[in-house]
Amino acid sequence: MDGISLGTSAFNDAARCLKRYEYRWIDKLVPKPRHVRPVLRRGVWIHRCLELADQGQDWITELQTLQRWAVGQDIPEEDVLDMGREVNDLVEDYLAYWNGHTEAPGPWTTENTEVRVEWRPKPNLELTATIDCLKRDAHGKLWIWERKSTQEIPDSDWRTVDPQTMLQFIIARQMGLDVAGIVFDYICTRPGRVPRIKANGQIYQSDENMQTRSRQFAVAEQEMRKKGQGNTYIDLFRARIVSDGQWFQRYVTLRPDDNAVSTLRDLAQVVRYVKSATEAGYFPRSINVLDCRLFCPYGKLCMAEYQLGHPSVARREEYLTLSTDDNWQMGRTG
Repeated sequence: MDGISLGTSAFNDAARCLKRYEYRWIDKLVPKPRHVRPVLRRGVWIHRCLELADQGQDWITELQTLQRWAVGQDIPEEDVLDMGREVNDLVEDYLAYWNGHTEAPGPWTTENTEVRVEWRPKPNLELTATIDCLKRDAHGKLWIWERKSTQEIPDSDWRTVDPQTMLQFIIARQMGLDVAGIVFDYICTRPGRVPRIKANGQIYQSDENMQTRSRQFAVAEQEMRKKGQGNTYIDLFRARIVSDGQWFQRYVTLRPDDNAVSTLRDLAQVVRYVKSATEAGYFPRSINVLDCRLFCPYGKLCMAEYQLGHPSVARREEYLTLSTDDNWQMGRTG
């Protein structure tokens, strides 16, 4: 083989399952847009809107463009509109929250977005990554910003070992970018709930200790005022149950050199696996009932071909065999 070009996504796929790597990066099979998991599409939309917001550009028009593209790809219009409203609310609330909060070592200044970095540690190996955002802190230090939209925000153990951001960090440093570390910028996608209001304008006891966002509390506040509640009661429960910080969190994370060494050792071993499978002409499966069935976009194809013992032409027709720029962009204009 001539060599390997491995991005962070390809590395993750190969480390997870070599058959998945083959489907995506060798055979170039890409799920059709209507078969892409909605959570992935939502993540792309949030990413794109916040990228434009970082650049001071119009993200609302872009969100509308993304929705039109999705409808044109046979994704049900009702689902598209629901997701559009959800993303709009999350982005608005994110921007409102962080416009009113400055945490050390901020305030932050955007240096660049969607930054491609690459490094050739060996003549036959190219490592690439795309960094969501580079920002400088109040002291001028450069940080990789990794935006993650997730229903549950991971704990500190994950942030200190996340291999994708560690690879970004390593490659960026090899390119001469003096990055100090990584900022994990989380957007929790768990829905906020509107507190239920009784006839006398008070919150139901079962909701008195819930956690919600300012947006949802504003709906309840309007109902409370209609039913005669005054500022004292409303302010008391606003302070008690409104917690936008539960949805929008940032963690500044330093990565030690030993962590980089461990990641590079993992990478070297995965590259060996890819080379060995390529030379043998066979990419083995890593079968896990839960992971394959629920999270792998190639699960049904993989199981069908495993049973047949050869490629399934019919199953492969359910995928795009050419990853066009339009399909990758998912309607993004930039």
